[in-house]
Amino acid sequence: MNYTRCHFDFPSLPWLTSPRHQLQLRGVAIGLIRLPPNEGYTFTHRHRRQEEVYLVIEGNGVIFIDGELLELVCGDAVRVSPGARRALKAGDLGLLVFCAGGVAEGYPHNPNSRYLIDDGIADYDDIPPWYQGNEDVRRRNEALKKRRRNSVAGDGGEPPPSVEEENP
Repeated sequence: MNYTRCHFDFPSLPWLTSPRHQLQLRGVAIGLIRLPPNEGYTFTHRHRRQEEVYLVIEGNGVIFIDGELLELVCGDAVRVSPGARRALKAGDLGLLVFCAGGVAEGYPHNPNSRYLIDDGIADYDDIPPWYQGNEDVRRRNEALKKRRRNSVAGDGGEPPPSVEEENP
């Protein structure tokens, strides 16, 4: 068979869905991001080599890129360079985003990685403006940073942030 197919129930998606395994992806990385109204990432992340394109499927919100807030509405597409720090936040309508990135040669580094491109670098100290001053978020990010540090001690690399970490 020369194709794979799967179906997603958009209203019931978790914060981040990676269809890497369902679609047997090898050359393109995609993610479906569904954020509830007025919720957002609690830290920024960047990539070593992967540029990403975020396409807003429904809802509204903002994307925070290197200190700049860009308003997002249905139909918007934003390309983000690999090294740019980024985070998403939904507006009052919630946010559903299709995220795509090109797979650089040699990825994934870890064949068991949840993500096809496992070059994400979470910055737990870089709290987006919508959560700045929130002590609960700061404590949660500190715990995530400690857990991540312990989990990659012998790994030689840092995996991308996971949805479980962003939305416990």
